[in-house]
Formats: sequence, C-alpha cells, structure tokens
Amino acid sequence: MNKKPSLFTIFAPLVGAAALLATATSSAATKGTPPNIIFLLADDQRSDVLGCYGNDLIKTPTLDKLAAEGVRFTNSFCQVPICAASRASIFSGLTQHSHGYNFGELPVPAEYIKTSYPALLKDAGYRIGFAGKYGMKFARPGLQPEFDFFKGINRTPYLHKMPDGSKRHETDLCADAAIEFIESNPKDKPFCMSVSFNASHAEDGDKRPGYHFQWPESTDGMYEDITIPAPRLANEKFNKAMPPFLREKSNLNTLRYYWRWDTPEKYQTNIRAYYRMISGIDNAIARILKTLEDKGLDENTIVIYSADNGFMLGDRGTAGKWNHYEQSLNVPLIIYDPRLADDKRGRVIDQLVSNIDFAPTFSDFAGIKPSEVHQGLSLVPLIEGESAPDWRTDIFVEHKFKSFNDWRGVRGERYKFAVYHEEKDGPYECLYDLEKDPDELVNLANNPEYKELRTKMLRRLKSYQDELPLAPQRGQNKR
Repeated sequence: MNKKPSLFTIFAPLVGAAALLATATSSAATKGTPPNIIFLLADDQRSDVLGCYGNDLIKTPTLDKLAAEGVRFTNSFCQVPICAASRASIFSGLTQHSHGYNFGELPVPAEYIKTSYPALLKDAGYRIGFAGKYGMKFARPGLQPEFDFFKGINRTPYLHKMPDGSKRHETDLCADAAIEFIESNPKDKPFCMSVSFNASHAEDGDKRPGYHFQWPESTDGMYEDITIPAPRLANEKFNKAMPPFLREKSNLNTLRYYWRWDTPEKYQTNIRAYYRMISGIDNAIARILKTLEDKGLDENTIVIYSADNGFMLGDRGTAGKWNHYEQSLNVPLIIYDPRLADDKRGRVIDQLVSNIDFAPTFSDFAGIKPSEVHQGLSLVPLIEGESAPDWRTDIFVEHKFKSFNDWRGVRGERYKFAVYHEEKDGPYECLYDLEKDPDELVNLANNPEYKELRTKMLRRLKSYQDELPLAPQRGQNKR
C-alpha cells in the first residue's frame, strides 16, 4: 500500500521550523503492533494559549495540526495545580490525597513505583525514556531506575552553555534528547518517551522584564509587532471577588503579580516572552515529529500533549497557580493517534478528564490492564469515539502546599465547589454556577437559595476524602 504524502514534506517550505505533523491513515497502521507513545508535557500552561484552543495571536501550528488530526479535550484538568504534586499524580495515576507528595513533603511511597506508568509499560516490553524536568520524588529505590534512557534537563538558567561556548535553550535540549532516544531505539521495540519541558515556567530568580520568561533562539523577534490584549479578567471587580486571604500582599498570587504583570509595559514585555516560549515548544515538537517520520515510525506512534497545571497571566490581579480557579486548573490535552479512523479525527471531547487519567490511558494504549491502584479512567474509549453514558460527572481537585492556602474541591459539569480548610477564621467555601457564571465572579456558598446544592457538593467532597486512600504514614496530614 502506498503511503500518503507527508504534510510535513508538502508544507515544509511554508512553515519552516514549525512544520506540520505527517498525516497517516488508520489503515496504514500495523495491526496488532504495540504503538509507540510520545508524551509531551509543558509547564505552567493553561489551554487558552494555544491556537487550537481559540487563541488567534499565538503561533502553534504543530500542536494545532495534532489537534486537527487527533482529538482535543476542552474539560481537561490537573488534579493539583502545582508542578511537583501534579507530576507525581501523572506518573502514579493517584490524587495528591493518596500519593501525598509536594515540595517539602515525604516522597511518593515506594509501593506505587510498580504501578506507575513507566514501570507498567516496561514490564510489558516497552523501552522507557525520559528527558527534561523530572520535578518530583518517589521513595527509594525511586522511579528513575525504571527508565532505560534518562536525561534530566532543568532551567536555572534556561540557556545552557555548550562545550563550544555557545548557549542552547532547555526546550531544544529536550527535543535533542527525544530525537537521540528515538534514533537509538532498537527496531521493532515499542517505546514510551516522556518529554517534560521546563517551559513555559518563569525563571523566578530573575525578575527583570524580558528575562523572567526566557525563550529559545528559534522564536527571537516573534510578537514584537503586536500588542497583546490585557487579561480579560483584569477588572478590579474580579480581584475583589476573590477570597480575602488570596488578595493579601504577602500571598504568592499577589506577590508574583507584581513581579510580572502589574504595569502595561511589564505585561507586554513578559506576555510576549511567554508566548515565545510556547512557540518554541511547538518548534521543538515539530523536530521530534519529523524524526518519527524519517524513521518510519509516524504511523504507529501516539502523541499526547498536555501541561502540569494552568497559569494566572494577570487575571484577577494575580500570578502563579495554586488556587481553585479555572485558569489554574484547566490544561490543554491533545491526543493524536495515527491509527484512528478518519471519521474520528478532529473531534472536540467535552467530558471531564483529569491528569490522573494518563497512567491508565497509557496502559490501555499498550494493551495492558490498568492497575487497580489507579484512581483515574482510561481515555481510550473517548478517543475512539465510543459511547460513554456512564462517564464521570465530576472530578476531585485539591492543593496542599506549606507555602499557600490549602484547599480541596469538586469540579462538576456545571458547578464547582472548593473549601479553603485551614483559614484562621474557619473554612472558607466557594461555590460557582459555571453555566451562568463561567468567570467565577459570584460566590454562591452563602446564598440561601443554593443551600441544598451547597450541602450536596460538600457531601460529595467528603465522599472523595473518605473513599480515596490517604497516603501511607501521613496521618498528621489527614484533612
């Protein structure tokens, strides 16, 4: 059977470094051959900073093409909006409530190593690779021994000095490592390569505008000729509607706002730089995909793109993440499976999904049974367009971190409920009707008309806490 001409080949002269993914037909995939998996994870990136999610200014042609030829999820959420705990959830398929890890906390218990997605796929015969920001910790012997190929590549600084004296951006080094892994993979050996970019995380130690978000050379000069609109939720009314403790000057939300977004000049400088970082990721992914095509692997390699958490880009007069708002929780999720039938491509999937779904999904892709330990669901039925009438109607979200206000919540199809449970004046509740109030401006928790709903949501939250196992040896953290 003749292979379809690659869109990369056709459009390469037009798009340059940001080349598009080669189109592959489902009939061209080898039946019964375990698919390869490339898992691409960005840092601090919410979904609305990609072209395929409706951003008309940013240039992300590679990711947009992946979405057009695959599926895109609109209601994809991180389970916990901070990088360390979120990455622990991704690897383990567990909520923070159950794995217990964050900065300053005990590692993920060693008992969960064998049920992590790298260990499960390795046991199934996959070659396992990792490059980029690892950013979390399992108890001894640790998760790293499960990887056949491991290159930790971090920022601080983003620009790494090379042996010849030149500098190379962390994003490009991650792509270099992924390409090295692909090119060295034994023929007919299935692989799972996780590429964890540090971008688009700020360089927190360098608060100078233009240096705070360090972009790669491939995006030099981009966005200089445009004015990027101010945050849509920048109006003071959104700041005043937040819980009062989130508005305190000492709060990380507020403190980092004054590092990044508090003046129009600083905002323009930093948001352009932030966009360049994301376009740099897009360019790097194009190189990885071109390598797959050159190696003849593009027709049997699934590509997944997401982010560890969202990001407050000045909305509500805030920065960072850590809170219960959609901008912190909602993350992109694009899954391209070249084996998918043509009539299943380009779909937008609205069901509620969480990044604890990744581990069981990767297991399902590999043809192995997800672990009973996993607390998420396989997304494969949704990707393949199967009817899912019994799909979940809410997800459990939370954040426990010694440097921020601890909270836990339930994000439903229409309503969101969150409780900041360790405030000095007692628990502070937030309740929103996302259908009538998608910007989460009006807190209904104390509205008598919503008393019954508030009770129902509180009961649902308690059921999550009671039913999910608490991380071992963490009785002091029981909430």
